[in-house]
Amino acid sequence: MGFYRDPKRKDWVYRFQFRGNQYGGRGYKTKGAAVTAREDHRKKLNAEPAPEKTATAFSVVANEYLDEANRRFAKKTYQGKGYCYRIFMESLGGDRPITDISSVDVDRFLKTRPSNNNFNVHRKDLLALFHFARKRKYIMENPVNDIDKMPHTPGRKVIPTEEQVIALILVADPVDEKPLLLTILHTLARVDEILRLTWEDINFERKTVTLWTRKRKGGAYEADPMPMNKDLHGTLKALFKKREQTTWVFLNPKTMTRYTRRPKLMKGLCMRAFDPACKKLADYTGPVFGFHALRHFAASLLADREKFSTKTVQKLLRHKESRTTEIYLHTLGDGMREAAATLEGKFTMAKTKQDDAAEGR
Repeated sequence: MGFYRDPKRKDWVYRFQFRGNQYGGRGYKTKGAAVTAREDHRKKLNAEPAPEKTATAFSVVANEYLDEANRRFAKKTYQGKGYCYRIFMESLGGDRPITDISSVDVDRFLKTRPSNNNFNVHRKDLLALFHFARKRKYIMENPVNDIDKMPHTPGRKVIPTEEQVIALILVADPVDEKPLLLTILHTLARVDEILRLTWEDINFERKTVTLWTRKRKGGAYEADPMPMNKDLHGTLKALFKKREQTTWVFLNPKTMTRYTRRPKLMKGLCMRAFDPACKKLADYTGPVFGFHALRHFAASLLADREKFSTKTVQKLLRHKESRTTEIYLHTLGDGMREAAATLEGKFTMAKTKQDDAAEGR
C-alpha cells in the first residue's frame, strides 16, 4: 500500500521502494500532501548517483553453494566439490569477485588437470557452482558454458568371477563382514544404501527390504522396496536375533551407530582370499575389488547366465535409464548374437579367383 491514514494519529503516511530499499514519510494532514511529499522524495533520490554495487567474492558464493550441497548430496560428492573450489581459487591467486572470473580463468585451471576424466569432473563441479551463482543473480552468464567436455575413454571395469566372489565370502568374518557381502549381492545395492539400512526397512513378513537412494535428480532420498529371497531372509534374520540395538542393521560396535563407510574392508578380504601369506595391506599387490564390483557381478550373472532381461535387471539395479544398466551387464545381448549369426554364410560364395589361388586351388 503506497498511502494510508494512521487510525491512531489521524495523519497520512506514504511508503515506496527505490533501488531495492524502502522509504517513507508521515505526518501529512491530507492524502494529497502525502502524494506530493512522496514524489518530491522520489525525485530527490533519483537525482542522487546510484551507489556502486560491490560484487560478491567467489568464496562467499562457493560456501553458499556448499551449504546447499551438504544437504543435497552424499558426503563424498560434497567433499569432492569443496576440494575443486579450493584448488580453483588457489589457481586464481586467491579470492576475487565472482563477476571478475571469466571462461579464460576456468579454462586455464582445467587445463592443469592431470587427465581428461579429471578435467571433466572439475568442469562439472564448476558448472554447477556458476549455475547456482547465476540463479542467485550473482552473475549474468555462466563462464563454464563456453568450455566443452574433453573426450574420455573410461577404463575397463574389472569384475570378479564367481569363484573369486565365493573366495571373498569364505574368508569374511561371519559376524558382520559376510552378512554385508551377502546383503549387497542379494539386493544388488550400493554399499552406502546397505550401511543406511535400519530394522524399520526390513519386513520379514512381506519379505521386502526398503533401500533408500539419492542417486536421482534433485538429490532427495527415495524409497525402493526390494524383494527378499530365502538366503537374504536367513542372513538378516540371524542379524536381527543378535542385534544390540533397535535401529541400525549394520552396527559399528565402536561407535554404537551405523558404519558410514568401510574403506579397507574389501582390500583386506582380497588379501586374505588371494594372497593369505601377505600380512600387510600396503604390501598386497593382488586383485582388488570394491563393493561396487559386487553389484556389477550380480547384475552380469543374472543377465548372462540366468538370462534375465535387461528390463528386469534394470528394475533390480533401480536405474531410470536402460543405458545405465547396459553398462553394468558387461555382456552381449542375445539379440546382438542372433543378428551377427544371421550373417553367417551370406558371403561365403562371393569368392574371387584371387581367393581360390590363395587357397591353393
